[in-house]
Amino acid sequence: ILIDVVGELYPSRDGKGVDGKIGFVTKGELPPPMRLLPEQALKSSLGTINRTITNFAIDNFQRGARSKFQEFLLSERTAQ
Repeated sequence: ILIDVVGELYPSRDGKGVDGKIGFVTKGELPPPMRLLPEQALKSSLGTINRTITNFAIDNFQRGARSKFQEFLLSERTAQ
């Protein structure tokens, strides 16, 4: 299954954070056992997968943003 992250972020109006929209687009073939599930069970399973992907993306963004900000602060201090 392929997962592409799409969207954009920009500085918030108050300058204290970011605003924007981020989502993901997936494409791929279901494993054979999942192909046999009734539609309602498949939707429920996919809902769980979607939440897992969303939480993973949010967690990675937050860790990456903190890390990059720390790098930025260090580079600003050494440039002075």
